[in-house]
Amino acid sequence: MLEDVYLVDFLRTPFTRFSRKDPQKDPFYNIRPEELAGLVINKLIEKNGINPSEIDELITGCALQVGEQWAFGGRHEIFAAKLPYTIPTMAVDRQCASSLTSVAIGAMEISSGMADIVIAGGVEKMSRTPMFDNPHIEINTKFLTDPKYAEYDLTTGYVMGLTAEKLAEEANISREEMDRWSLRSHQLAWKAIQEGYFKEEILPIEVEMDDKKFKLDIDQSVRQDTSLEKLAQLPPAFKPNGKITAGNSAPLNSGSSYVLLMSKNALKKYGLTPMAKIRSYGFAGVPPAVMGKGPVPASKKALEKAKLSVKDIDLWEINEAFAVVVLYAIRELGLDAESVNRRGGAIAIGHPLGATGARIVGTLARQLILDGKDYGVATLCVGGGQGGAIVLEKV
Repeated sequence: MLEDVYLVDFLRTPFTRFSRKDPQKDPFYNIRPEELAGLVINKLIEKNGINPSEIDELITGCALQVGEQWAFGGRHEIFAAKLPYTIPTMAVDRQCASSLTSVAIGAMEISSGMADIVIAGGVEKMSRTPMFDNPHIEINTKFLTDPKYAEYDLTTGYVMGLTAEKLAEEANISREEMDRWSLRSHQLAWKAIQEGYFKEEILPIEVEMDDKKFKLDIDQSVRQDTSLEKLAQLPPAFKPNGKITAGNSAPLNSGSSYVLLMSKNALKKYGLTPMAKIRSYGFAGVPPAVMGKGPVPASKKALEKAKLSVKDIDLWEINEAFAVVVLYAIRELGLDAESVNRRGGAIAIGHPLGATGARIVGTLARQLILDGKDYGVATLCVGGGQGGAIVLEKV
């Protein structure tokens, strides 16, 4: 008999923004990733009155665990947060689904009875640990040159923008459709900011830039002044005459997100009220060259495990790595677009790779409560050809 797993709380940093040309413009540029993580972790512990010595596991996801993001098996987060060394840790890499996987692993530990309290999430600081032109990342060039690996099409698969181009071509999704979805993302995220929605999930962070100290308490990528006309003027970002632009893709960001998971026994002990119950999770593999297909089979697998159907799901958080990913999932799963990313998505909010999974799970749990809905799915595509999904039920 598996134990119920409860999502008790969720917290994250604001997500910053910068360009490849000016990574030093990242407000978090001079803050170590484990320090960003530690601030969120400590606040979660303090906010819920948890005795740190009773935490059974701390799990941190990160997509690019090289350079300053080398996590020493997740121990750096313990040290940065000045937590007891008795807390076991791990660092997880499933690329964009790293922190979604952290949450799933935490859920497994609690459901099996092996843990009562788990903090799971992730961090990514893409300004100092970039995806491209990173000397600390070495691919196997045989995958690109040896014909026996041709079926994986990694010439496309290693470049996320090209995978989005291929998906748009295969699915016959137009540039205008993608730009319209991107505009919607900014409009909904800006509306949510105006209504104070994100204040409940964002931990303000003190930063210093250009010899000035200030408190960052809002996501930096949301553009309240964009328009369809402005988006239409942007050039293709990945290939001539392409459809994928900087406007219909997620920007470059840094940030950290974590959730607090508990068993029923831990809930009773601490007298806390959970936000949601984790019903199931699912991961699936797809062709690397169209990795954006991943949310579809992953969601189907997770729903099957939960004994639910697409029609049972009230809210969807589908990560907007690219607008085409969300549009494809809406079409293939037969979703009502109004049930998807109702307070904006990563095109506006940001997509710091290892932090995104926990963000979409946490914000989904909040929206189930605020909108009075019963079931939700948080899902994302994964570089290399995967998808991940978690099904939540409002308690």
